[in-house]
Amino acid sequence: MKIVKFLGGLGNQMFQYAFYLSLRKNFNNVKADISNFKNYTLHQGFELNRIFNIDLDLASSFSIDLYNIHNRKWMYRKLRSILGLKKAYFIEAEEFQYRPQIYQNVAPTYYDGYWQNENYFSDIEGQLRKAFEFKKPLTGRNLELAKIITSTQSVSIHIRRGDYLNHPVHGNICNLDYYSEAKQIIDKEIDRPQYFIFSDDINWCIENLNIESAHYINWNTGNESYIDLQLMSLCKNQIIANSTFSWWGAWLNTNENKLVIAPKKWLNTNPNSSEILLEQWIKI
Repeated sequence: MKIVKFLGGLGNQMFQYAFYLSLRKNFNNVKADISNFKNYTLHQGFELNRIFNIDLDLASSFSIDLYNIHNRKWMYRKLRSILGLKKAYFIEAEEFQYRPQIYQNVAPTYYDGYWQNENYFSDIEGQLRKAFEFKKPLTGRNLELAKIITSTQSVSIHIRRGDYLNHPVHGNICNLDYYSEAKQIIDKEIDRPQYFIFSDDINWCIENLNIESAHYINWNTGNESYIDLQLMSLCKNQIIANSTFSWWGAWLNTNENKLVIAPKKWLNTNPNSSEILLEQWIKI
């Protein structure tokens, strides 16, 4: 058996699901562990099956406890020794790095990580895009906005402030200089671009971006926050933040001629963090 741990916001869950799906292509018995969301208070909790038509094959609580080396109860320690599971717990050591040897390992394994590299799922792209079709159609204000997005040279800009402000790992990467340079590239390459700004701090965006006739989106909140991702994916081009939320917005965009601009540094703590970015994206 192989078990994939799910944890984090929607973008991280999507990467974990993509990894889970790739394992299922290569191995017969692959399960999901979503038990950690019981005490998870960030974001909107586990969202995949609410937003997409996704059914996970869940691992039993017994299997999770058995594979989880952090469970030190004598019974589980004894069983791990008998069943050869002492080394079954695999933690992703280096973020963003692709490890093809994972698919040669037939041993029972519990995978703890984020698996943020497209190489894990490039060979199941069609299947994954089908899985990531949004359940609910857009309505009301979002539907009207979608009509504008699909009828113009639309460019989504994702600006994440909130929890990123002064953050030692994520903060001050996608600053005002980054967005100004990205917009200059878009304005040079695309005729009459229409900008759609998605942010958790719209007032800051209005005061600092100085983009004429831009559309500012801030009404999708709480359990409807994912609709921003849905709208971003409809835009023909993207300026993304160092956020997996807008990463998936760009990846889900089906425009063959799309222009995607991304920060070449994803984390302040990882010099190799550009591995998360696609080769054809423009990195600045």
